[in-house]
Amino acid sequence: MNFSAFEYWTDGWREYSLMPNDEGIRRCTCGQFVLLKDMVAVDAADSSELPYMDRVPDELLPECISKAASEEMEVAARLGYWRHLNHEYRQAYRQHRDAEEATTKAVWEAANPDRRTWWDKLRRQKPPSYSRPVDSPFTYPAFEATDAQLENMKLLSAILQKWGFASRPGYTMELAELYREQGRFDESQKVILTLDQRDVGVTSNLIGKLIKEKQSAPMRYRM
Repeated sequence: MNFSAFEYWTDGWREYSLMPNDEGIRRCTCGQFVLLKDMVAVDAADSSELPYMDRVPDELLPECISKAASEEMEVAARLGYWRHLNHEYRQAYRQHRDAEEATTKAVWEAANPDRRTWWDKLRRQKPPSYSRPVDSPFTYPAFEATDAQLENMKLLSAILQKWGFASRPGYTMELAELYREQGRFDESQKVILTLDQRDVGVTSNLIGKLIKEKQSAPMRYRM
């Protein structure tokens, strides 16, 4: 599977991803929510009266949570809701980073003007090319989780912690990130250290760095 995306975030969100970001929740026209992994494949037929199932829009995730018939459904819905509620911060983050980068570039261009003569240009000598200075500032807006975010993260992390104790692997990274975004850094550190070595990489290393810095904000990065 191709997980290429324009942006990657520590909560698992992928912007303009080639693969879907959703947790496989679908809603039947009858109003019932189902998980794709629970559906049974049948042989192809010329016609079918089975209802069409579409992806669940973000605004219906609270309803999906309240109607969840299983913990698997609740976890899937809460994961999607967690990332959805982080979108407002993502927008603030992008605006902040774009503004800071524009300032950094303007300062660089002022210090590195195009001093080519007409002869240099005739010889097709290239003008100074901007590259972000290694010592340039890198800041981002403060992250303050709302009551809705905190409630969802608290309930979701409680389930995932229980699953971890029951040896149901697969959400270690998410649990560490949930704790971090709640400001529960000690718990986050303990969880990230249990990550399977095969899953250690860019994302886990960034989360580990942010834990040590006591930073709770969702963070954007590129692979």
